Amino acid sequence: MSLTERDKQAAPRPDQGVDQELAAMLGEVHAVLEWATRKGDLATNLFSKPADILDLILDVIPQGIVMVDSVYRTLAFNRPMFDIFRLPPGTFHIGMDFRDVLRVWARYTGQTDEMLKRAIDELDIREPFLFEFPQDIRGEPRWCLLTHTPLSGGGFVRTFTDITERKRLEHELERLSQVDSLTGAMTRRAFDRRLVEEIERARRFGHPLTLLVADLDHFKHVNDTRGHHAGDVALRGFVAVCQQEFRKLDLVGRLGGEEFALLLPDTGIDPAMVAAERLREAVARRSIDPGVPGQEFHITVSIGVAQLRASDNAETLPQRADQALYAAKAAGRNTVRREPGVVREPRGEAG
Repeated sequence: MSLTERDKQAAPRPDQGVDQELAAMLGEVHAVLEWATRKGDLATNLFSKPADILDLILDVIPQGIVMVDSVYRTLAFNRPMFDIFRLPPGTFHIGMDFRDVLRVWARYTGQTDEMLKRAIDELDIREPFLFEFPQDIRGEPRWCLLTHTPLSGGGFVRTFTDITERKRLEHELERLSQVDSLTGAMTRRAFDRRLVEEIERARRFGHPLTLLVADLDHFKHVNDTRGHHAGDVALRGFVAVCQQEFRKLDLVGRLGGEEFALLLPDTGIDPAMVAAERLREAVARRSIDPGVPGQEFHITVSIGVAQLRASDNAETLPQRADQALYAAKAAGRNTVRREPGVVREPRGEAG
C-alpha cells in the first residue's frame, strides 16, 4: 500500500487528535519531494505527483524506514520494515505509539528486557547515531544496522538495514586472521595477543605460565628432497600431535615456517618439561604420509622451554625460550632444553 493511501486510511482525523505538528512534518517531506520533481522533466513525466516518488522510495529500497514525531507517533513506514523483522502484516500502523512498536519488535526478535529498555530510552537522543544489534528472527540469527536521525521540529527518522551477510564475512575474516590456514594452529598475531593476555592473567592470580618454542629439524631438507606438499603434510601432522598431547586450554601457534610456540597456562617448568619430552617422542614416532605409496617418512623436533618470571613481558619470555631452543639444536637436535637458572616450580600440570 502506498504512503498516501496509508495516510488517508490509517492516520487519525483532525478531530481524533492529529495536530498541526503532524501536518507540518508531513508537509516538510512533501515540500522536499516537490522540489525534487521540479529539477527535471523526466521526473515530472514519470510521476504524476510528488507522493508517487515518496511511495517508490519507501517501498522499493531494501532498508526499512520509519518516521516518528515528537510524541512518538508513527507517521510513516515502508514495507521492508515488515520484511527485515519478519513481522506479520498489520503488526503496527500509522499513528501507533512507536514505543509500542518497539515492544512488538522485541517480542518477535527475541530481545531482552534490558535491550528493549535501551531501545526506548534512545528514542529521545537528539544527536544522530548508528547502532548494530543482533536479532533472533524465527530461530535464525540475524544482524541489523540502525541509523537514527533527529528532525529539526522534533521526532526522528530511522533506517534499518540487514547486515547479516556483512557480519558473517567479518567473522570469517576474523577467524582467518586468527587461524593458520595450512595447519589450523593460531597465527602469530593471534598467539602474540593471547600471550599478552595470559601473562596478565598469570600475574593477577599468581599462577605459573610456561612457553615452549619448537622447531622441526632439517625441515628445509624435507622440502628440497620430498617436495613442498610433503612439507605441508609434516606441518599439519606436527600440529595434530600437539592437539593430541596437550590440553584444550594450552595454545598452539605457528610463528612462521616450521617454528611453533605452545603456551601452557597454570603450568610450571618441571611439568612443562615432561610435556615437551612427551611431545618430542610422539612427533618422532608419527609416520608422515604424503599420499604416495612407499614415501612415508619421519620428522623430529627440537624444543626450548622457559617459564614466566616476575620481570618478564611478551618479548623477554619468548626470547628466553628461543635461547633454550638454540641450546637444543646445538645439542644435536631432536631434544628438549630448558632455560638455565629457573627455580623448579611444582605447581601446575600439563595434561
